[in-house]
Amino acid sequence: MFRRAGSAILFAVSVSALCWSAQSGQAALQNYFVGRQVRLKIDMPGTARGVDLRVDAGDPMDWRQYSSRLKESGPAIRSGDRATITTIVVKKNLIEFQLDGGGFGTFWDDSSTTVTPYHVGKSDYEKRLEREIRDTSDEKRKRELQRELDRERYRREREQAADNRAAMIASQMKQQQVADKRMRGGSRFNLRWAGNIPDDQLTPDAMMKLLDTYVDFGDLQGEKPIFSPNSAPAVQSAAAANTPASGGSRSPMTQLKRGMLIGEVSGLLGLGRQMSQSVSEEGLKTQIFEYLPDDYRVEVTYVDGVVVRYSISSR
Repeated sequence: MFRRAGSAILFAVSVSALCWSAQSGQAALQNYFVGRQVRLKIDMPGTARGVDLRVDAGDPMDWRQYSSRLKESGPAIRSGDRATITTIVVKKNLIEFQLDGGGFGTFWDDSSTTVTPYHVGKSDYEKRLEREIRDTSDEKRKRELQRELDRERYRREREQAADNRAAMIASQMKQQQVADKRMRGGSRFNLRWAGNIPDDQLTPDAMMKLLDTYVDFGDLQGEKPIFSPNSAPAVQSAAAANTPASGGSRSPMTQLKRGMLIGEVSGLLGLGRQMSQSVSEEGLKTQIFEYLPDDYRVEVTYVDGVVVRYSISSR
C-alpha cells in the first residue's frame, strides 16, 4: 500500500515538474520572440495546420505533406516576406511557433463556404387544392382546380428557384471571404518531438537553430518588438490594406464592398470595361469588369450583377 502511494506521489511530482518546465520555457520563448519580425525562407500555407517539423527525424520536413497543404490552402506568407511572431505555445511534445495570427482554421474560424437555400414548402392553399381535386368527381370542376393548382405550383417553383440562385451567389461570396481570411490569417510551425521536449530545446538559441533552414531571424536582439507579449497585436484589415491612403473615408474605393449591385459600382467608379463573361451550368452569369478611377485599377467580379470579389491596385 505504501509502495503504491509512493509511486503515485512520484508520478504527480514528475507531472508537476514537466508542467513547470513547459510553462517556464514558454514564458522565456515568448519574452524573447513575441512581437518581433522575421523573414521567411519558404512559403507558409494559409492554414492553422501550418508546417509540421519532426525534430527527431533526419529531414524534419515532410515535403509531400507541406506541398499538399500549400496547394490546398495557398500561401498566406510568401518566401521573402516579413512576418510577426504573434505567440509561442509549448506543450508536452510540441512547440507552436505562430506567425501573423497562427493561421486560418482554428475553432472559432468559420470555414464553411456553402449557403443552404431556404426550402419553399407547399402553401395551405396548394394543399387544399390537392385535397379538393382528390375528393371531387365533377370533371369540369376538377380541371378548373387543376389549372389553379398548376399556377400555385409554378409560383412556388419560381420562388424556390430565386432562393436557390440567391444561395449560390451567397456561397460564391463566402468562398471569397474564406479565401481572403486565409491569405491574412498567418501560419505557423509545429515543432514535434517523439517524446517530451528536452529542457535544452526550450531556449531562444535552440529554437532559432531548429528553424534556421526555414526562417531568417536577423538581429532579433537589436530589433524593437512591434507589441508586447502580453498585449494584443494590432491587426490591419484587408480593406484598410487595399485602400488608398490619400482618399480617406470618402474615397469611392473605401465604399466598394461585396453585395453591391453593378449599377451602384458604376455610380462610384464610373463606367467600367467588361473583360470577360461566362454562364455556369446553373445559369449564373459571371462578369469581370475593369474600372480605372484616378491612378488606380479596380477589377470587380459580378455574379448575376452582384459583386462577389474585387481587387484594387495602383496603375
